[in-house]
Amino acid sequence: MIKKYKVLIGNKERELSIIKKKKKNISLQVKPSMEIILSIPMRISYSYGLKLVEDKYAWIENKLKKYSSAADNSGVYYLGKLYPLKTEKSEVSIRIGEENIIFNSSENFDLVLNQWYEQKIKRILEGYLEKHTKLMELYPKKIKIKPLKSAWGICYSSGTITFNLNLIKVPLDVIEYLVMHELGHLKYPNHSKEYWEYIGKYIEDPKSYRRWLRKNGYKFIGGETLWDR
Repeated sequence: MIKKYKVLIGNKERELSIIKKKKKNISLQVKPSMEIILSIPMRISYSYGLKLVEDKYAWIENKLKKYSSAADNSGVYYLGKLYPLKTEKSEVSIRIGEENIIFNSSENFDLVLNQWYEQKIKRILEGYLEKHTKLMELYPKKIKIKPLKSAWGICYSSGTITFNLNLIKVPLDVIEYLVMHELGHLKYPNHSKEYWEYIGKYIEDPKSYRRWLRKNGYKFIGGETLWDR
């Protein structure tokens, strides 16, 4: 069940969605679209949910400003760098220049960009998987690449690992970490102490990458969550 509200935050009217779910946790999320979403258990009233949001207006406003700033710096992310976008008529659909990404103006931008992203990340993942499957002696049954809304990767109990297409937007060392992170879930399907100790054998301070993604991930995927309890 969902109810929508208009709330005034930072002198601007924003849309708030309060969703009741069959869950124990409360979570507050701010999306790059500037939408605010509060998920609450069925037992909690909508009015109490509104009060929870009101208590976090300062946090929400800070996140909204961050997204607005990111939108002002429009361009295309590739391996951690934001490239300005230049359009021109060209025989090549898309290519990287020294300081920008050049796109053929006569083609469908989203389609071409996603195809280009997939080609690039597939090649990078193949290299890291070849290296780390041998090193860790962990072998997934199948690898998939597709856009994911709220995860960088998913390791299924079947042995399939799905990587987020948006990985191509983050730096190479972060991509390499995420490959090892998901491979580690073939052995430990959780984030237990044993899991982090195991990952730490192959990469120094793995949690530093997790912190980086939590701090910077909003630029590339999904939104930021305040609560998840």
